[in-house]
Order: sequence, then structure tokens, then C-alpha cells
Amino acid sequence: MIQNDRITGTSNARQEHLCNPYHQRLLAALRQEQSSHLTVGELCRKAGVSRGTWYNARKDPHFAAAISKIGIKVGVFGARYLQEPRWVPTQQEQKLLDMLDILQNEEQKHIQAQELCRKASVSKCTWKKAMKKPPFVAEVEARGVKVGKTTLSHLEVCLATDPEEVLAKDIWDMRQLKPDYPKHMAPSVFKVDFTCIGNPILRLQVKRYFRLHFPRWKPKTFRTILDYIRPFLRLLPSEMHIGTLNRSIVERLLPQIYQLSTYGACMCLRHTRSMLDYMALSPNWVDPRPPRFLLLDEDIPSEPDTLPRPIPPDVLQQLDTLLDQAIQAMETAQQPPLLNAPYWDALLILRRTGMRFEDLAHLKAPDDAGRNGCLNQDSEGFWWIHLRHKINKASKDHMIPTRMSDGVIAAVRRQRERVKDISNHFDESYLFRNQRGILNLTTFQGCLTKLAPQLLYEGQPYVITPHQFRHTIATEMIDQGIDIYTVKEFLGHAQLATTERYVQIYLTSLKAKYDAYQARKQEQEQATSGATADQGQVVPLDSDTDGGSIESSVGQLCLSPLPNGIGNCAHLIVMHDPCPTPPHCPTCPKLRASKRHLPCWENKAANLVITIDALRANPAYARARQQHEQELQHTQKVIETIKQEGFWDGHIHNI
Repeated sequence: MIQNDRITGTSNARQEHLCNPYHQRLLAALRQEQSSHLTVGELCRKAGVSRGTWYNARKDPHFAAAISKIGIKVGVFGARYLQEPRWVPTQQEQKLLDMLDILQNEEQKHIQAQELCRKASVSKCTWKKAMKKPPFVAEVEARGVKVGKTTLSHLEVCLATDPEEVLAKDIWDMRQLKPDYPKHMAPSVFKVDFTCIGNPILRLQVKRYFRLHFPRWKPKTFRTILDYIRPFLRLLPSEMHIGTLNRSIVERLLPQIYQLSTYGACMCLRHTRSMLDYMALSPNWVDPRPPRFLLLDEDIPSEPDTLPRPIPPDVLQQLDTLLDQAIQAMETAQQPPLLNAPYWDALLILRRTGMRFEDLAHLKAPDDAGRNGCLNQDSEGFWWIHLRHKINKASKDHMIPTRMSDGVIAAVRRQRERVKDISNHFDESYLFRNQRGILNLTTFQGCLTKLAPQLLYEGQPYVITPHQFRHTIATEMIDQGIDIYTVKEFLGHAQLATTERYVQIYLTSLKAKYDAYQARKQEQEQATSGATADQGQVVPLDSDTDGGSIESSVGQLCLSPLPNGIGNCAHLIVMHDPCPTPPHCPTCPKLRASKRHLPCWENKAANLVITIDALRANPAYARARQQHEQELQHTQKVIETIKQEGFWDGHIHNI
């Protein structure tokens, strides 16, 4: 910067050396404060000299010394500006600096660049461009807030010795509080930052709500729910907290919430209502309680019903070709094309088993004999993939059948050989571990993106997501006639409704399959010389078979054995009428039973008689006794029908 003080006290000898009047004009112009931002041309015009005079003058050491005394930096190669111009931040850059000032006042020492941009309401691109300017970098460093990577990797973090100390902070790292977290996710997923809540009272109340749910929520649930409710909390007035919230304020916020996506608004209001209801009703809540019914059912939009997205058949065919080439290369100890060998084996396992990516990343390596770990073999020699309950979404162990011909077992054993010399991170013997941890979701998605140019769909590259393999294998099983109960067990779903959602894509081809059924039916009618089939005909079950399928007036029905042995559930490949809730198979119209199921019914009747006799002794259980008597009456009807007619059909006999 040009300093305002004039050159005073200079010797007569120096003044004699600056006797050139043109040099004196230039110095006089430079001593003026407003000249600090002039270009060479502007300075020369102001001093009334030519550009050549300036360039000649700066070769004079006495002139250069006088400029240095004033504070002017003279460029050696004729820079455009006489000195570095005074840096003025743009409006977006000023927002970033203002936010850093706020963080500095709050004594926050670290923040991620993405989080800083979000709080300052600027784009990440603005931050990247600003960090290329040395003056902006200097301003950031002067504020003492470190911007950049602040989250430790999974290998660097450890459990906190004092959990209460972590919970007292405004930023929680759930990896320090819960040991069993999914390690295939990015570290930022487990960072719960409450500093997004400006009101300190409201922030403390939300933290206490999260703290009370600490035993039940999974590690990644905390960040997810905070992201859902953040839009609502940000829209609250700065002085507002839970104790002062009322319905009129909520109604003013709803139009702004509805500007989110339908799914975003649904999740925001749904989880916000859960939080407010908990604070209003839970005996564990000791802070001021909000009024009840702040959010009503009609305030919350319906969650969009999205269909599963299996991989298109033509894309799947291209992928299978690439996969076969990679397998052939790996079996001959060659480098497979496009991707490294571990990623091809991971892709093979997903393709053949349909497991979730989190289950794949946390598979346990088998022992030296190629068994145990994620590979189990039963007494009959059948192989199973064992998924552990710690990370499993359903929170229970699950077994997926496989065979040597599938290539899954070979892929597991190849990968085990690759990682046998890699450190056993987390003491869990993960199969897909590497030097940085375990197989990462972001890295694997990048590999699938790399394959996109080789997988064309309608002339365009097709990017596959890991979960699409699960949708694909479920759809393939349904298309091949496997009953929905078997698909449910294969996928490890707890409820049948979840499986039905995965296979709804089957309905898109229902019209073509119905037309094929009608054509086949007409051929059968012609083959029987015009004999007409009775639409109400009942097809008895073969007493020597269980499961399978039968033909009916509406098409082929799958016979799925029921787990209690009372019969089979006769349903279409896709169940248009899902099971009632709660399911009660004995009175269901889909129930089919034969003489082979008679012992189960007789045993059930005997147990009901014992239960009714025990309940009859206590009048307090009169209602329960009546329900069991009704169930016994129906059971006896089934037994008599099977003895007389040889079978039970719920469509006919449930009258």
C-alpha cells in the first residue's frame, strides 16, 4: 500500500540526483494516495509524461530508492500495476469471511469446506475459486479457523474414553460412541453437527432429544434424522424454541416446507412430528413441553411410491459378457479388463446373490481351508453365504444359498488370497479390506460408472447402482415362477409386503403374459374338441405332493408350503391381494390343504381344547376363551371337510 507520509529529511545529494523534472513529476503523482491503483498509463497521463519516461526512470537506482521509500513495489518485467492492488472481496467471498468470523467467535477451530459453504449460502465452486486468490487465503488463515478435512478416517478414530464429554459438544462423531457402525460409508456420514441450529436453547433441546434415543438408534440414524428435520429448525424464528412453539407458527412455516421435494417435505414433517410428540408425551422429557397436535396427519405429504429399478435386460446381457471375460482372466491369473480384480469379484457376488452392498462390504473372510467366515457348508454339502447381524439392515443373521457353479465361492476364495497379507482392520477379518479400510461405497460406485460406456441403453451409457442388483435378481426369480415366499426368504425380508414392493415391476409385463395365457387356453380348448372348462371347477391337491403349482381359471397358481404345516398358500406369481394384517392363514381363501395335512389340524384342535379348558377356569379371560372357541370351531370344520372330501379349498369352503 502507498503510505501517506511524504519523503522528508532527504539529503541534498539525493535531491540533486532527482533533478530530472520528469522524475519529480512521477514522484509527485505517486505520493498522492489516490494513485495507489493507477496503471502505468494512467500514472504517466497524470504526471504529464510518456510511458518511455517511466520505464527509463525506474532504471535509475535513486528513483527506485525513492519509490521504495514511498512503499511502491516496482515490477521488474513491466507489470500492469505499479504495485499489488488492494484486494476487495466479492459479495460471495465476503459471506464466507463473515461466516468464518462467526465461527471464530464461537471458538470453532475446524469446519469442512462443504459445511462452510452451506452455512454461508454460497456454492462450493465459489470457495474453490476464492482459495486460488492469495489475499483470500491470507484472510482465512488470519481468522484461525481450519477449513478442510476435519473428519478422521475409520482407521484413525477410536471409542471415546469419556462418552459424556463427546455428547456435551455441538458436533458428535458417532464412531466414538458406537463401535458397530457400517465401515463402508464415508466418515462424514457419522458426523452430527448441531451448530446448524442457531438458537442455543433450541440446539440444547434437540441434542437432548437425540441423547435420549442414543440406546435405540443406529450410528448413521443420528445424521440422517438431523438432515431431515434441519429445514424445519432453520425456518423457526431466531428466538423460538420448543417451549414457545405453537400451531400458528407451524402453519406459517408449512408453505416453505412444501417447496422441498415431495419426499423431502414428507420426511422433514414426519420426523419433526415424531420429535414434537415425544417431547410432548414422553415421561423422560424434563424440558418445557410443546403443545400436542402441532403437526397433523393432513400436514404431511404422502411418501412417493417408487417402483424398483432392475437393470434392463439388454444392459444385463452386456454386463454378463464383461463379467464372463473378467472371470476367465482371473481364473488364468491375468489382469481383467477395465477394473481391478477385487472389484470384479465384488460385482460377481452382487450379481449372483442380490445382497445389499453393506452386507458385501462386511463379509468375513473364510479360514485357510476356505470355510467358515462368510462360507458355511451344511451336512448335505450345500453351501451358504452367511451375513452377520451386526451390520445387516434387518439386524439378524441371514443365509443365502449358493453353489460352486455360481462362481461366488470361487470369488470369495480368490479375494481371501488377495487380502491374507493385509492388516486385519477392526479385528473383524473383513473379506474386502484394503490398506485404507474396507470396500467403500463411493469407490465401488465409481467403478460402476467407469463401466457405463461399455453398457449402452437406448444408445446412451447406463450407470448401474449397487442396489439394482438386488432388484434385478428378485425380478428374475419372480419371472421364472419362484413363489413370493421363497423370494422373501432369499432376500431376507422380515415382512412379505417388502418383497411385494420389490417385485411390482413384474406387473409391467403382465399384459403380454396374460395374452400368452389366453392364447394357450384357446389351444387347449381346441385340443379338447370344443369341450368347455367349468370356471368354478376346483382342482384338488395331490395328496403325495407339497408345494409346486396348479392350473386354475385365472392362470397358474403357485403352491407355497406354510411354515406351520397346515397346508399350502395358492396364489398368483405376484399377489395382487396381499396377505391381511395380521395374517391368519386358517381362514384365508388362499389356503389349500389335503389329507397329508390332517395330522397338523388334529393336533391344533387338541391344543385348542386344552387352552379353552384352562381359560374357562378364569372369568377374566372370557373374551380370549370365546376367540379360541371360534378358532376351534373352524378347525373342526376343516378336519371334517378333509375327511369327507379329501381336501380343503378356502375359496369354496370358507362360506
